[in-house]
Amino acid sequence: MGTASVAAHDAPQTHHYLIHYPPHPPRKDDPHYVDFDAYHRKTRFSARCYIGERIGFDDCKDQTGQPCPPPADGGAQRGLELHHAHVEFALQNNVDLAALEKDYPGISDATSVGAWIETGTNFRWLCTWHHRGSAGAHTVAHADWEASQYIKGLIG
Repeated sequence: MGTASVAAHDAPQTHHYLIHYPPHPPRKDDPHYVDFDAYHRKTRFSARCYIGERIGFDDCKDQTGQPCPPPADGGAQRGLELHHAHVEFALQNNVDLAALEKDYPGISDATSVGAWIETGTNFRWLCTWHHRGSAGAHTVAHADWEASQYIKGLIG
């Protein structure tokens, strides 16, 4: 094995694919939205960007693209959004319950999936940049987003 290494470099990425969303009710008609809202109200003030907590808040940005580190006084961090980390609301009607049960025992009851979707187990607080911005969970490939939790400035 040689000792040479590849120099640091940038590599543009483009991903195009089609998502097949199952039928689902409008968000406003979700009977479990009250659970989402309750979690939001209960945890919002002390919430921090999930990615920022790991690599620092230098890359955190709000919806206007402005930096949004947590305030020095410990107050609420601006620009945070609540992300469904494992199963999105719009996908709940097609969840393979046996597959979900492997990672989340006790969730194999079809009548309780909707409630589980709106719990802390399925939520991550993310700044706008790490949620739906160019470095966001809804924007980049999962492998890249996962790596961005541990490599500062990975996605620009």
